[in-house]
Amino acid sequence: MKDARVLLVIDSHHVDWSKYFRNHTEIAIRVEQADINELDVMCTEKTCSVELSQPGKDIRIFTPSAVFLGAGATRCAQLKTIIRSFIAAHIPFLNSHTSAVAFLDKNNLKKQLKKIVLSDGASIPLLPIVHYPHFHKFHQPQASTYPMIVSVNEGFQGIGKIKVNSIEELSDVEGMLQIMTKGDTEVILFYNSVEVQPFVQAKYDLHVQKIGQEYKTFIRRGICKHWKSNVGSSVLEQITTCERHKKYLKAITDHVGAMQICSIDILVSKEGREFVHDVNDVIAYFGESAEDDRRAASKMLRSLLAHTHSAPLVYDNGSQKQHQLQNELSSPVGTASGANVHRISDMAPAASRSLPPQPLFTSPSSHNGFSDKIESRHKDHYDPPPQIPRTASKESVSYVDDTMGQLKRTFAGFFGE
Repeated sequence: MKDARVLLVIDSHHVDWSKYFRNHTEIAIRVEQADINELDVMCTEKTCSVELSQPGKDIRIFTPSAVFLGAGATRCAQLKTIIRSFIAAHIPFLNSHTSAVAFLDKNNLKKQLKKIVLSDGASIPLLPIVHYPHFHKFHQPQASTYPMIVSVNEGFQGIGKIKVNSIEELSDVEGMLQIMTKGDTEVILFYNSVEVQPFVQAKYDLHVQKIGQEYKTFIRRGICKHWKSNVGSSVLEQITTCERHKKYLKAITDHVGAMQICSIDILVSKEGREFVHDVNDVIAYFGESAEDDRRAASKMLRSLLAHTHSAPLVYDNGSQKQHQLQNELSSPVGTASGANVHRISDMAPAASRSLPPQPLFTSPSSHNGFSDKIESRHKDHYDPPPQIPRTASKESVSYVDDTMGQLKRTFAGFFGE
C-alpha cells in the first residue's frame, strides 16, 4: 500500500467507511477514519500533514489525497478551522472548495439564498432568521414573536435548539448563554453565534437529498407530541421527489458551486405551507437505503481519488532535491565522474590543462554543490608549489672561513712553519 491513495474520513466510528472500499481493484486506496479530537493537522499552501492518534494504535502520519466529512463528526470550534486548512492546502473534497467555503458561514449563506429568484419567479421559502454573530443579549423581546426557537451555533440535527414560550423563558436562556460565553476562549468561539427563528407547528418534515445525480426525499411524521420531529418515535417513509424541491437544490448548487452531496430540510405546517429551515453539505443517511447511499458516496470518492495523484510522504523542495540526489548517486560512477571532469576542466586554469589527466575522486559532496572545494583540491594537486632552493647565507660562509684560518695558524705553530 505504499503508492495507495489515502482517503481521510472525518467521522465517528459508528460506521466503518473502509468496508465500502474493499475488493475494488481500480486503484489502491487506504482509508484513515478519525474524529476531530484524534487529528493533528499541519497545512501550508502546498503541503498537508495529518497525524492520527487513536487509543490502542500506533501514531500514523500521512498526507491525505482527499477528505470526506461524515455526519457523525464532532461539532466543535476546530472543525471549521481544519476544513479551512485543507482548502488552503488544496486537498480535494467531494464537493467543490467554493461550496465548502460558503457552508462555513451558513448564516450568511441563508441570507444569500433568500435573494435567489427561480426560473418561475419564485424564491426558496427560507425561514426568517434573527442572527446574533457575537451574542451579548437579545434585542427583540416582543410578546408577538412567541413561541420562538433559539439555536446555538447554527444547531445540527435538533441539537442546540430550545423552544421559548415567554419573555421570562427568554431571559433565562439569555442568562445561560451569557455565562457560557465567559472564560474559556474555545467555548466563546463555539457558543457565541445565536439564531432566533419563529416556531412552526409542523405537520411533518421533509428531508430532500442529492447524491450525485440521484435525488431522494424522506417524509417524517412524529408520533409523540414533542415539538422536535426527530425526537421520540416517528415514522420515516421515502417518497417521490417533486420537481420544485429539485429546483431548490439546483439553485443552491448553482449559487455556491458544484456539489455532489447536499440536502435541504423542509418543515410543512398544518396549513400546508413549506419552510426550508436548514441547508447542509454534510448529510445523514436515512432509512433502508442508508447502505445504498453510502455505497453511492464511496463510488464517487473512488472516482475522485482516481483523478488525483498519489500524495508523496515527502513534501518540501529540499527533500525532493535529496530524492533526486539519491537517484544520481545510484547511477553508474563513470557517468558522475565524467560530469565532474567536465565541470573541473572548464574552470581549471590553462596551466593545469596541459598536465596529463589524473584519476579523480568522486564523492557525494560533489552533487550537493560543493564543486569549489573539489576544484581547489585538484588545482593544488595539478600545480604544486615550486621548490625554493636553499642557499647559504653570507654570515654562515664567513663563519666557516674564520674557523679554518684559526686551525691553520695553530698547526703552523706546532710544526714551526
